[in-house]
Amino acid sequence: MLTQLIRKNILQLQPYVSARDEYQGEEAILLDANENPYDNGCNRYPDPRQKALKEKIAEIKGIDVRHMILGNGSDEIIDLLIRSTCRPNIDNIIVFSPGYSMYEVSAAVNEAEVRKINLTADFLPDTKALSLTRDAATKIIVLCSPNNPTGNITPLPLIADICRENPCLVVVDEAYIDFTDAPSALTLLDKYPNLVVLQTLSKSWGMAGLRLGVGYADKQLIDILNRVKAPYNISSLSQKTALSLLAGYDTFTHKIETLKRERTRLFKAFATLGIFTKIYPSEANFILVTTEKYRELYDFLITQKIVVRIRHIPPLIEYGIRISVGTEEENAQLLEALTTYKTNIEKL
Repeated sequence: MLTQLIRKNILQLQPYVSARDEYQGEEAILLDANENPYDNGCNRYPDPRQKALKEKIAEIKGIDVRHMILGNGSDEIIDLLIRSTCRPNIDNIIVFSPGYSMYEVSAAVNEAEVRKINLTADFLPDTKALSLTRDAATKIIVLCSPNNPTGNITPLPLIADICRENPCLVVVDEAYIDFTDAPSALTLLDKYPNLVVLQTLSKSWGMAGLRLGVGYADKQLIDILNRVKAPYNISSLSQKTALSLLAGYDTFTHKIETLKRERTRLFKAFATLGIFTKIYPSEANFILVTTEKYRELYDFLITQKIVVRIRHIPPLIEYGIRISVGTEEENAQLLEALTTYKTNIEKL
């Protein structure tokens, strides 16, 4: 089934292959890539398959490296998926709103139609609308769990139903999965060959500056994506730095638990302030709030040198502001600023 979803020119593509891909030994005199031979720490091209980094991620996630691809952020993998499946001006992808907008941007770049469906009132995929929207030219359905900006998860049984009932790729974007105790869709990979799970080291692992996204999928699809990706898409410095940070698993878990506690503290404090129309429970590292004075509040926070994100996305989210969970000190400054804002409006 997977090959039927791939563009014919991609199936026939002869990928760029370097001599490093073909050489299986350890030490060698490298005279194949016209590099500067004088060692300065970054004079050699990086490992095009990121073997050591993948093995470390596989150890943490419990996933075979053959089911894994690394990208320059998840955005590169999103582009690879759309570019490999969608024929320009013929095929389409389906996204749910509100959600992560990069899928729409990448589809536009690749001239693929975007069919947008509103989530239900509970911010879950509307499966009835999905069945009416999908057609033979639909190549990808996108789900986000936890969703951005609403912070809620999509239950695994619902993801499984969508995989089973739709003969196209089902991409589950799990950029914020480490901030929830809910199980990952990775547990469904063995059952559904059309399932793709995207995660990232940017959020929970604190590697946003390295730009490292991870895609998990059926080996056949991974092999196809590897044909299309640039040969040296992850730099040596990014690979080495990521390996060093991934070794600190205890530090990682400590920071995650701290962020969860701070998320709870902010949620309770927001409720006490009484300046928001609604505060949405979150399984991510942010909280969505609404207020009709969202623009005024946003501008006030800017004067306090605090940057948040406006998320006014009708019809389901009106007057929304998404606030990331910061350090304890940053959150204290945020709450102090919000208290000052409340005092100011009460004086009017």
